Amino acid sequence: MNKVLRFGVMPLFAVLVAGCGPRTPKVIVEQVVFNHPDEVIKATDNGKEYWALADRRVFAVMAFLNAVGYDQEVPGKQMHPIRVKVRKMIAENLANHPEKLKAWRRYYKDRIMGAWQYTNFALSLSSDYPFRRIRPDKELSYAWTSYLLADFPEILNDFWTTAKLDQVWAKYRNDYFIEVKRCDPNKMARSISFVWQYTRMPRKDNYVIIRVPNPLERHSTANANRFEHYFYSVEGPGSGYIHEYLHTFINDLVKANYPSYKSKLQKYFEAGKDAEISSSYQVPVHWISECLIHALDYRITVQRNSEPTLEKRIDSKVDALTQGGYTVLKPLYTLLADYEKSDMPFDQYLPIMLEKLPEYSP
Repeated sequence: MNKVLRFGVMPLFAVLVAGCGPRTPKVIVEQVVFNHPDEVIKATDNGKEYWALADRRVFAVMAFLNAVGYDQEVPGKQMHPIRVKVRKMIAENLANHPEKLKAWRRYYKDRIMGAWQYTNFALSLSSDYPFRRIRPDKELSYAWTSYLLADFPEILNDFWTTAKLDQVWAKYRNDYFIEVKRCDPNKMARSISFVWQYTRMPRKDNYVIIRVPNPLERHSTANANRFEHYFYSVEGPGSGYIHEYLHTFINDLVKANYPSYKSKLQKYFEAGKDAEISSSYQVPVHWISECLIHALDYRITVQRNSEPTLEKRIDSKVDALTQGGYTVLKPLYTLLADYEKSDMPFDQYLPIMLEKLPEYSP
């Protein structure tokens, strides 16, 4: 399940913790500087930049989470081999520090936050150890994480030295870079170009698009993060970046059109909101965006590939996700075939799609 940029109200728990927790230090805003050019691959296309990056911040935060209780994995999947090896080495390095490990586990347990929130916070830090905040709270997906994690950079730096992360990174850096090479910035450029070709819309953003492989995450989990002029797609095994990139403009299109079709869309949401697959999207407009982006991602995949059996496999995935709780996914996916026969830009066609959307029927 993909975790994406979302906005919401600060939960009561977070307010209570923020009220009695460490005071948020003032952030001296700086531009991020990447000090290891050999850990990034870059490409340029039509003046736009595309990177694949071995991000030490994400590595450090995910190493911490895996050490203190983050054991999640998709049912039926085995942890990525890099994750297994890193967890083992860190456990050995921490064997003589049981009190610190106990305190860090309590810290993690008390915050009740998702791994994606930690990685989002990580991208507000300097790019290498010792880590410090350099990006403002307003760039975080949830500003309240700056309160909950006010003391986290200090803890992360202590964890880095105690768990000997410099040695862990040195040992598995080449394994990470194999994952980086798979991201292929030139292929990224072609894929993003096709997104705008498919939607028949002009690209308005000027992001440097960065893919960050995250093998210490569970499978099929990714999150989108915007800091400065960088758009980071932090991707667990088996995840992609097109889905995350689509959020940068589809969210706003759905938000603009949702009020006119609220009663119809709400029925689909009510039918699917309690499913496990929908648990991260409990605001109707966010849930609709997620379903539409899945539909677009799948249709774009079909259009870009001529493999005979691909469309059947995609159809099966769409059916499974629709039955699993994304109740509006199949109807939207089907309506996109009509859009492809038109000559209209997608932002202009979306109201027509929503008008054509049938009323929900179990």
